[in-house]
Amino acid sequence: MGIFSVDGVSWSHSRALLRPSFDRANVSDLGQLEGFMQIFFSRINELPRQPLTHTRAVELQELFQCLTMDSSTDFLFGDPIGALASKKYTLGNGEMAFDKAFDIAQYGLAMRAPLSSFYWLYNGREFRKACSTARAQVAIYVSRALRKLNLAEKKSGEEGLGKKYVFLEELAERTQDPQVLQDQVLNVMLAGRDTTAALLSWTFLCLARNPEVYKKLRAEISAVVGVDEDARLPTQAELRSIQYLRWIIQEVLRLYPPVALNARRALHATTLPYGGGPDGNSPISIRKGERIVYSVFSLHRRTDLYGPDANEFRPERWGEEALRRIGWGWLPFNGGPRICLGQQMALTHASYFVTRMMQVYKEITPKDFALADDSYDTKLVMASGRGVHVFLF
Repeated sequence: MGIFSVDGVSWSHSRALLRPSFDRANVSDLGQLEGFMQIFFSRINELPRQPLTHTRAVELQELFQCLTMDSSTDFLFGDPIGALASKKYTLGNGEMAFDKAFDIAQYGLAMRAPLSSFYWLYNGREFRKACSTARAQVAIYVSRALRKLNLAEKKSGEEGLGKKYVFLEELAERTQDPQVLQDQVLNVMLAGRDTTAALLSWTFLCLARNPEVYKKLRAEISAVVGVDEDARLPTQAELRSIQYLRWIIQEVLRLYPPVALNARRALHATTLPYGGGPDGNSPISIRKGERIVYSVFSLHRRTDLYGPDANEFRPERWGEEALRRIGWGWLPFNGGPRICLGQQMALTHASYFVTRMMQVYKEITPKDFALADDSYDTKLVMASGRGVHVFLF
């Protein structure tokens, strides 16, 4: 049972177990990410150029899912599984490929979530097989991490300064329980892989629809780290200095929060300050044990918080005084004691991937249907229902 499936003391223990690993994670080491970007670019360059325009038609959402699968497994296990290099990839010798098993298991969890305490009603054979396969393949890496830890303990003073950070190995220093390690790593992967892919996908769909925003961002990136033949790899400090990039990511997370719905259960009888009564301004009584579902998607589009253009993509709003203290009105990473542990890492990785794309491609335009109204594929993570079909120049 990982951090996202427990409450109370069990949750506190999971949080305490995971926090040091994220605190010590070297998210400023961007060298490994560049290796994945080079494979990413090569996948795009394999596609044929369009006649006359010299553009390439690309479905970015699928590629971003492969990119974040590789970057997340490299961070967690110390090795990427090769999602970008091949359409079929595994972590071990299971009958079902890991990507398929992971996606089927994730879909099953999304089907179970609305059932609440009756989650067990969704328990088909394919779902059970997928969960078993994913666990068995992750267990290979858990065993390797434990063996490596035991070996390191026998060799005194072997703490190489250039040692690569591996989340699982860091976690294994605090617990050697294989089941706990499997549970926690799968929970972290579930939270990090598709959410970052969704953020990247919605970002480039918005940029394709708004060429003036793309042009302005590329100009700022050019001024900081260069573009085209003058491009150089950005550092974390340089990524943080590109203010317009931060505004764009904040705006995408506002309009398209990866986790669009969330829920909490009351530990004690309490009240919500408003939302009840004919005018919606009266308190609501909440009984002990009652489950409250809230929509982050709806919260982020409230006109009383974001103005009459709350449904529009306008990154500049984040430079206005009205949003400097938005507080609990912006919750893509949740808040309070359960705020996302991997927030900084997710923002760093997304900023790096966006910047490198902008350095390479001068223009991005959507295919016809991408200009239509949004279509949502909402399971555990809210992705684009149509993908992200664009032309890259």
